[in-house]
Formats: sequence, structure tokens, C-alpha cells
Amino acid sequence: MDSFTAGIALIVTQLCVAVVMAGISYATPSEKCTHYWMLSEILIALGVSMIVANAGAPRYAILVIANNSLIWGAILQWWGVQTFYRTPVNQLGWLLGAVFFVLFALFLLTDARVTSRGALSSATVLSVFLCTAYTLWVRAGPHRTFGNMLALGALALLAMNNVFRIVALTRYSSAVQPGTTSAIGVTVLYLVPLAGSLLYAASLLLLYFERVLGENRHLATHDELTGLLNRRAIVAAGERELTVALRNHQSLAIAFVDADFFKKINDELGHSVGDAVLCELAQVIKMTCRDVDLVGRYGGEEFCIILPGVSAENVSLVGERLVRAVRQYRFCIQDPVSVSVGLAVLAPGDDDRSWTNLIKRADDQLYRAKELGRDRFCIAPNEVVRRAAAAAVATA
Repeated sequence: MDSFTAGIALIVTQLCVAVVMAGISYATPSEKCTHYWMLSEILIALGVSMIVANAGAPRYAILVIANNSLIWGAILQWWGVQTFYRTPVNQLGWLLGAVFFVLFALFLLTDARVTSRGALSSATVLSVFLCTAYTLWVRAGPHRTFGNMLALGALALLAMNNVFRIVALTRYSSAVQPGTTSAIGVTVLYLVPLAGSLLYAASLLLLYFERVLGENRHLATHDELTGLLNRRAIVAAGERELTVALRNHQSLAIAFVDADFFKKINDELGHSVGDAVLCELAQVIKMTCRDVDLVGRYGGEEFCIILPGVSAENVSLVGERLVRAVRQYRFCIQDPVSVSVGLAVLAPGDDDRSWTNLIKRADDQLYRAKELGRDRFCIAPNEVVRRAAAAAVATA
């Protein structure tokens, strides 16, 4: 393949990617990362087009615009990755772009060799790629997705290609310049960037859609306001924990927590303040529980807690801890906030081992706590204890 055909293929590829990115950006107007990626592809397509069109008859103005378009295209890709991970845009990009512009202009004014200008461009792009790879590696953390690994692989390919070009410019300068007839030059200048750009653009889109799918999965199982498990998820988790407890002959407790006089807060202070109180209450409950406990919003101002391994002997500690933690917490409103808690325990040997019965027993105790004056907890009598008491009475 000759350099002109390879260049046209690279231009068409970049334009197609730019159109796809524009479509994604239009569909997600609130996402800054897609805007950055769209602009980057447009700049890269512009730069490649001008370099291919200018090959053989270099014009300084076109060279400046073309090379700076490529550099800023790479910088915008980096900024898009930073925005994707919700981190501030690094001002180092401005510095790299400004330094390249000044040095490239000086090279042209002093009639520096083409190899020097090419090496400067490749070195600057390589620096941006390394910064982008660092962002991808650090921000992804230990749980890397396929999109993250694909992006790192594409950057590694593009980075190695730029390193090879810098080395080749010092030895075989004519072979790695626009308009080359060398197979190696065509591969380095056009074919590898074409493959790397496709992989990189695909990985960026994959990263975005991985996040969208993850957020949708999260919303399907979590309450949007408090961030806790929603009712469907907490019921499914409770039934699963109940099955495990029965199979392993272990205890399991459940707690219903309800905010006292919450309607008064909504009526007097407004629903926005009520939502803020609910969010704070959710965090207090979450912090009071253990890591193995499952906390969910059951509905309205009512919360459900699944407590694996908690027995009838120590369930009162759970109720006491919850009531005291809410009572002592300083909420965003001046009036104190309290909760009523109903608890029920499934112990080995209970006759009724259904989830429905366990829920009903806890709910009954919640209403009992309300009737007794609120700001307290009540525990459902355990079946094992009741049978033991009945047997003692019969024996007497």
C-alpha cells in the first residue's frame, strides 16, 4: 500500500470515529468526556488530512496547524479520560500544548531539519499518551474492566509506534516521513496509527458504556435517594440469607427502623429537607451496622436491616445501638430525630421459618414500639423461648 492510499484510509477512519463520537456526544449532552473525545477526533482527522495533503510541498502555516491539531487532539483525549473518571482536568495539558507550539514554530523559523520537527511531534504525543495511560491505570484501581485494559493496550501500541518513529528518524529519516514509499514508513506513519486509533476509540466508547451499564445495574438494586438497597433487593437478600441460615443452622435477625414523626418534618420544613434527613438517617444506620449486615430502604421513611448471625441473646444490643446512634446524631434540622425499631430473630428450632413470618414479626414489634411512645426498640418473642416457657408451666 502506498503512503497516499494509507493516508486516505487513516483520514476516513478518523472522520468515521469523529462522526460516531459526535453522535454519542449529542445523545449525552451532560457528559463532558464525550465532548472532549468528539473534539479530539475532529482535530486528529483535520491534522492527518492536512499532513497528507501537504506531503511533498510543505507549507509552514499548514504544518503548524496540522501538527498542533494532532497534539491537541491527543490532549483532549487525555482530558476526556480525566473527565470520565470525574477528576479535574490537568493543567499540564496546556503546558505541553504551549511548549510544543513554541518549539515547533522555532524549528520552522530556524529551518531545522524535518527529522527534528518529526521527533518533537512524536515525543510530545508520546508524553500525552503516557499521561493518559497513567490516568487510566491509577483511576481504574484494582478492579479493571475490559475497556480499561483495551485502552491501555491501544495506548501501548501507539506509544511504541512513536518511540520507533523517533528512533527511525535518527537513522532512516526519509523512510518515516509523509510521502514515503517505504513499507516500514507506511506502516509506522499510517497503518499502526490507524489500528491503534480504532482500538483506542473503541476502548473509550466501551469504557463509557461499561459505566452506563454499571450505573443501571446499581439503580436496579439501590434506592436513588439514600444509596441503600431498594425494597426488591433487600427482600431478595433477606430470603437468600434466610436460606443460608437454615442450611447452616445459624441465627438470623431482622430489624425494621422507622423515623418518628417524619410527616411533621415534611409538612413543616418541606420535602427537600425531609429528603436530606432521610439521607442522613440512612448513613447513620449504615455506619452503626456491621460490614456483613445488609441495609435497605423498605419504603418511605422505613428501613430494613438483615443481621446474619445475630442471636436472641444479643439482638437487644443491636436495637439499643441503633436507637442511641440516631438520638445522639446532630441532623441538618434543629429538632431532634428519633427512630422506632422492631426486631425479630430466627433461631435454630423455630417452627415457622418463612421470610414472610419473620418480616411480620419485626413489623409488629415496630408498631408496638410506636404505641409505647417511640424512640425505643421492641423484640419479638422467640419461638424457642416461648416453647420452653410453656413447657415449664405445664410441668409445674
